[in-house]
Amino acid sequence: MVNTGKIRVLIVDDISESRDNVAKLLRFESDIDVVGMVNSGEQAIELASQLEPNIVLMDVNMPGMDGITATTRITSRLPNTAVIMMSVQNEPDFLRRSMMAGAREFLAKPFSLDELIESIRHVNQLAQQTRRVVTEVQVVHAATGQAKNRKATVISAFSLKGGVGRTTVTANLAVAIRNLYPDKEVAIIDGNLLHGDQGVVLNSNEQKSIADIVRNFHNLDRDLVTDILITHSSGVKLLAAPPDAQSGEQVTGEHMRQILQYLTVMFDYIIVDTRPSFDEVTLTLLDHSDKILLLLTLELTAIKGAKQYLELSDLLGYDSDRIALVINRSTLQAGIAIDDVGASLKGEIIARLPDDPLPVIRSVNAGVPIVQSAPMSALSQEFNRLALSLTRSGSSSSYEESGAPTSLTANQKGLRSWMRPSAKKKAS
Repeated sequence: MVNTGKIRVLIVDDISESRDNVAKLLRFESDIDVVGMVNSGEQAIELASQLEPNIVLMDVNMPGMDGITATTRITSRLPNTAVIMMSVQNEPDFLRRSMMAGAREFLAKPFSLDELIESIRHVNQLAQQTRRVVTEVQVVHAATGQAKNRKATVISAFSLKGGVGRTTVTANLAVAIRNLYPDKEVAIIDGNLLHGDQGVVLNSNEQKSIADIVRNFHNLDRDLVTDILITHSSGVKLLAAPPDAQSGEQVTGEHMRQILQYLTVMFDYIIVDTRPSFDEVTLTLLDHSDKILLLLTLELTAIKGAKQYLELSDLLGYDSDRIALVINRSTLQAGIAIDDVGASLKGEIIARLPDDPLPVIRSVNAGVPIVQSAPMSALSQEFNRLALSLTRSGSSSSYEESGAPTSLTANQKGLRSWMRPSAKKKAS
């Protein structure tokens, strides 16, 4: 394909008049070239694969395959192609769904020439920066011989309801993985940029955070990212949330996307603490996750939030294998049968973390994860079992199926005695 230096644009809209109007608006822009126009999602995927445009202007509502489904498939197949969604329905739900599908921006119809041009140029510039970062990372690690050995598995803990224990689960899971596999590099990203508490849970007094990366983003490289990471006593590295909400608001999805490009070749496992929201940064983190632990407690509000997320994921055509249910603070006292929750949500419950409030509170106040402060507690045992299941070929297999590590550390001894019976009794 000949590189003309122009921004190559593909227009996708089922209404011919709309396609023609957009093409006319772009005709006199010297740096933009309309390379094709199609009227369906299916045609968009086919032509985009052939032409590899820089930008796809994608209408949301089309007969057959809609624009959101087409966007999901294009962005997964063509990482160098960016999508800008267009719709007359300027509603938050459409915006969220578009961003989850991988779109970079959303234009509400009717839009002006200035809005269209600014959006195309802005998105193209961001896409070029991303391609530059990917290339730099590949070159650096090819030169050091590390690229062939590193491609992190990204595991995110998510819930639409606050207070379900994402921070505690994230910290303990990361330390559990590091304890089980001391030769593996493990990192935590505190993606709750407005109110992140990983620094508290891991007893860090350092002021370094993702805000420092953003302030020096024009000089982003591996050394900068490495300098900002905080080392925990377990060996886990932490990318902390900004110290205040104002700094957190400066972090964009594009910032996080490029930071992930570096971290994924520096670590074997990245555990992500998220925010109970569908903001741009959270969607970016979820989109780049190999496994999403959908956390919930045995409360109707938490179950409702989990159901809403699963319905949205299904609507977008997301692979259900990426999502696993984790019950936190599991107790028979709640009055809700755990197996009934799994059946209602039509998902596999891969962990049931027991309710053990006092040791958890002590561990948080001491800044020592419970897998370190009380390694033989029932909760620590369950964290270790979850860590094993997630790190065995990236599956959610049981402990019996995954087997034990060939050599056990002091904290690993007795793992076999922790095994839950394969036949699980229904909670009542």
